[in-house]
Amino acid sequence: MASERSDARGGEDGEFPGFVGVRGHREAQAMLARALGRGQLHHALMLVGPRGIGKATLARGLASALLCRASPGIGCGVCHTCTRIQAGTHPDVDWLLPSGTGGQITIDSARECHVRQQNGPYESERYVVVVDPADALNEYSGNALLKAIEEPRPGIHFLLLTTNMQGVLPTILSRTLPIRLGRLADADVAAIVAREAADAADDRRQMAVLLAEGSAGVAVELALDPALDRCLELVRQAIRAAAEGPPGIFAGDKSPLWESYTSATREVAAIEAAATAEAEEAEAAIAGKKKRKSKKKETKGKASAAQQRWVANRLAELWILHLREQLRGRQGLPGAPVLRGLTPAELVRQIGILQRLTQRIRRNANVRLILEQTLLEIAGRRAA
Repeated sequence: MASERSDARGGEDGEFPGFVGVRGHREAQAMLARALGRGQLHHALMLVGPRGIGKATLARGLASALLCRASPGIGCGVCHTCTRIQAGTHPDVDWLLPSGTGGQITIDSARECHVRQQNGPYESERYVVVVDPADALNEYSGNALLKAIEEPRPGIHFLLLTTNMQGVLPTILSRTLPIRLGRLADADVAAIVAREAADAADDRRQMAVLLAEGSAGVAVELALDPALDRCLELVRQAIRAAAEGPPGIFAGDKSPLWESYTSATREVAAIEAAATAEAEEAEAAIAGKKKRKSKKKETKGKASAAQQRWVANRLAELWILHLREQLRGRQGLPGAPVLRGLTPAELVRQIGILQRLTQRIRRNANVRLILEQTLLEIAGRRAA
């Protein structure tokens, strides 16, 4: 079967069948396959595109094409090499991920990666480093990795992923070849959601595909998110509060806005606590031990700062989806106010305000304060 897939690549004019596990991005896949087949693949590629469109999936597929011996240049998807790459356990595919405060890639991680790639592959002819996301490299970790990218050993490939090319260090960016990836077709998103969120209700999956705007990752998250209903209610109340201005924003903890915010954060805290308890019980069962009762104080569903940031990010994400649907003349989120009377320029400005929310809460521990400021900014622009 592997040879049949390899033959399907054909010559220069043959249609490329696609890398392992990758849907969509046909032009980018074909271009990368041609470069690989000619031995002209750039050693440092920057995969650029919105969140959830399959950048990491494409990186895994390209890694299979680079390392697979059964179907070189494509990847067979079933050999020991390909299955480990897809599972994230292949020793010659190294993922450099954020591990420091503020979601940054640390200098220690970058140095370790640099030393590792200097030693060369363990069992393959090539070694692949995936940096996800590239904009998480700070000045120190970026400099630690820079020399490896500037002077790569033979057979070393760097795949850097980002949603924000402007956030990537210029020294790193200038040494990579950008590959821009667009959003997926709804049919591709629906197929991925059907596979990854098979247990979700049909109407939830359909809504997720509609709202995700070509992002399969976002669609799967929405379809499976047990806190989605509470987050949707928070969006509805936030839109209404912004329309009222300061009286709606500063109406107090018992107001619909802040009660829905508290409800959403507590729901997220409870979900994470249940998942943690389940994982601990599973570990104890594997070890053949009884799970000890935790001596930590019960939080009674109180949300941590990280959980509050998660809810704020989800609020911004859903609100932006609603605004974009309004720009297209569609209803948007179920039950959310239709924003009549707002010009397209005003809707775009509100999207910009919400897009900055993630960066602002990353730098400030007081999530509620940032939310209040964001709502005031939206209200002020609306009034203007």
